[in-house]
Amino acid sequence: MDQRLSWPTAVVALGFLALVGVMFWRATSNPMTFTFDDVWSAAGPIVGVVVGAVPAAVFGTRSQETARKASVRAETYAARLTPEKAAEAESAAKEQLG
Repeated sequence: MDQRLSWPTAVVALGFLALVGVMFWRATSNPMTFTFDDVWSAAGPIVGVVVGAVPAAVFGTRSQETARKASVRAETYAARLTPEKAAEAESAAKEQLG
């Protein structure tokens, strides 16, 4: 299985991380302007989006790719089955599912 991320997913993930990093860096570079509480109250929702969106995008992309590969594999196997074997496999699957 291919473990690489697609480049749009990687760009979005790095963009979110860079945004949060720049916000904290700019806010803490001049402590007279902002306190950490001010920065965290503004960045907290963005950090929450990063924590939720990046893994969701990564695992969503991988699950779509896995589902696509499974579909192609199932179609390939189904094309090779004789009608008798297909009927036998269908009845076995129905018995397993209940």
